[in-house]
Amino acid sequence: MRTRIEYNNITKKNLSQKRKDTKFWSFFTNSALSSVPSFASKRCLRENKFQVLSGFFALILGLLPVAEGFALQLEDLLPDAQVKQLLQSGAIDRERFDTANLSMIPRYESLQKILNADRQSVDPNITVEALRLYRKRSSQGNWTASERTELYNGIVAISTLKGLEYFSKSRNAMHLLYETSTVIDGPASKNPRPDPVFSQPPATLSVYVRQKDLTFGDNIYQFTYYAGESSFIVVQDNITGLTYGPVTVINKNKLRSVVAVFDCGPYLLVYAASMAKASMIPGMKQRAGESIFNRANALLLWFNQKADRAFRN
Repeated sequence: MRTRIEYNNITKKNLSQKRKDTKFWSFFTNSALSSVPSFASKRCLRENKFQVLSGFFALILGLLPVAEGFALQLEDLLPDAQVKQLLQSGAIDRERFDTANLSMIPRYESLQKILNADRQSVDPNITVEALRLYRKRSSQGNWTASERTELYNGIVAISTLKGLEYFSKSRNAMHLLYETSTVIDGPASKNPRPDPVFSQPPATLSVYVRQKDLTFGDNIYQFTYYAGESSFIVVQDNITGLTYGPVTVINKNKLRSVVAVFDCGPYLLVYAASMAKASMIPGMKQRAGESIFNRANALLLWFNQKADRAFRN
């Protein structure tokens, strides 16, 4: 008896839900067709209803993630003039200490939203931008699932930033950037953890990182990774203030660095942007700007190493 009662309850629920679904579809299609003239034939009504439902399902499908294997085109993301310059030289740089504007952001909605939010949060007086064009070694097509995973694991391997060097204009020589670089369990305990490794890139990932550099010393950062079928976006935020000697040059959460990678067939388009609200003490803003620019270039070279490994065949 109990089983029968449960079955009847389930049946009633299903019938109730079916009626609701029927009402929804009737309301949807009737509303959409309310503008059809009364003299329209039944065939015309059927055709219009089919078109409405087809359009509805097309809209839903358009909201789904891009299918594996889809590759963007450079022209989708950048103006023709920038595409031409990148194809010729492979690099475009922009460094400013007097404006908060970013002028080279690729036309990619999620990246634009991230950068707009960061700009409002940081209120920067220093901005650095760079575009790089990386040509894949392995093929002329979009990245494979294994290449995508290997590249992702490469850029989450934070420990490999240890020993990274950059060219110092003031010294006219290579200079060490990161003395140490380690994933930690949190900003309070700071216990070291191994680099994460994935069999498939997760949609989002957030890790805390402890890095010691020779300019701003020992600091904590938060790295957030966003993985799409044709893109990776990495956001770095300083959890501690950056100091130079006794002077705080950049306060907590006032340095934001973003690196975005786009799969464009035979190329990877790499966009890097850093923004900071630096101290106005004479000389500090200039020093901070040069350091941020050097970091961006060093990270782009580091990325090339990871891409070389992912597309080595």
